[in-house]
Amino acid sequence: MQSITCTFSGISPILLNNPQTVDPFNRYAKAMKTITAKRKKSDDDLLELRRLEVEAKCYFDERIGIYVPSTWVVAAIGSVSWTKGKVKRADIRSSVFPTAAKLPLHFAGREKIKALSDVSGNPEFQRVLLLKQGQVKVAKAAPIFHDWQFSVELEFDHTVLNERELTSLIEHASRYGGFGDFRPTYGACEVSFG
Repeated sequence: MQSITCTFSGISPILLNNPQTVDPFNRYAKAMKTITAKRKKSDDDLLELRRLEVEAKCYFDERIGIYVPSTWVVAAIGSVSWTKGKVKRADIRSSVFPTAAKLPLHFAGREKIKALSDVSGNPEFQRVLLLKQGQVKVAKAAPIFHDWQFSVELEFDHTVLNERELTSLIEHASRYGGFGDFRPTYGACEVSFG
């Protein structure tokens, strides 16, 4: 096994979308359901729904703050591994391993975020998107972060792919795939190694 450290720096802002609300027992899913179940929603209901939506989409740890799951990096490499390097996705999953699960996200204004309410209460960290659902468009809010960066140390099996092949895959995935939601419009980045 060998290791390499990658630092990803955003070219465009990154949108987070933690899928935790697909679990009907998740606290955010339950809170959102009480509002969406109402036939008539007040402006306060809609604002509370937006707050819950933004907070639920964040990856947040009390100790490290806003973070990126390291599974994103392996998935990004796997998504381009066959077309770019003729390496099967399964081989990437079984030979590339991040050394940490949660990667702290550094971004402009990070010092302002001490709790999730600091994200949902500050329009600087929110983007409202008009998304088509069926025949109508609906407004959905997402957490957005500008001038972002995160680093990860990857251990890899050099008998499956060498360092040059791995760095080539990572560079391609970063530039043309990116990270987060609605990529590569959001979440495109450059990567440096060291």
